[in-house]
Amino acid sequence: MFSFLVALQFLTRLPSPVRREITLEDLGASIGWFPAVGAAIGGLLLLVDTAARALFHPAVASALDVAALVAITGALHLDGVIDTADGFAAGPGRESRLAAMHQAHAGTTGTLAGCLVVLVTYIAIASLADEVRWIALIVAPTAGRTTTLLSYYLYPYARPEHGFSRALKDGATPFRAAVGLATAAGVAAGVATVAGLIILGAGLACSLLASRIAAQQLGGLTGDVIGATGELSQLTTLITAALLQAL
Repeated sequence: MFSFLVALQFLTRLPSPVRREITLEDLGASIGWFPAVGAAIGGLLLLVDTAARALFHPAVASALDVAALVAITGALHLDGVIDTADGFAAGPGRESRLAAMHQAHAGTTGTLAGCLVVLVTYIAIASLADEVRWIALIVAPTAGRTTTLLSYYLYPYARPEHGFSRALKDGATPFRAAVGLATAAGVAAGVATVAGLIILGAGLACSLLASRIAAQQLGGLTGDVIGATGELSQLTTLITAALLQAL
């Protein structure tokens, strides 16, 4: 339970009952719980959506869903989108890209990328019919945090310094990756059986492909890139759900 609370504190801005100092080792050990935290975020998002749709026009409710997602997570992974876009726009060299990702300010490319992700997320949620909307709102955050776990497990870390990303990389053991993936699959199958697994699989496949391409370019992944691929996974899941309802 402690590791789950550590993961919850790291991935969200929700009040934490943990009162002692959390070490890097604690953080690394918590990574197997990331998919479960994603499912919890999805549950909260569904509650917000249910209340908002009872009070407001569906378009307003969808906007409130996006705002709630940003508020719950503190835009943690969205920041990764911005830094990654700025990094890859900085030039063809590995070192220049890594240096650009370390900049404290957002560049034009990163700002546009962040705005585009928010916009497409809103459009994807707004397009969802009732029968798939609640499923997508739960599975999408689950997929995003599962991508984070699997990216740390599958790909090398690109930076030499030891910080929280290195701790997460060290903590992403085969056992934790397997348990986390099983948790995500259980959530997806539990809410929508085959359809849930399809949209989860689409999100993971698209984002892990992007992770592989980024790792080839950078000689590994950074925390920013992993955050960006988590957002990509979440967004792909929402779009796949919208596509399924049209079939």
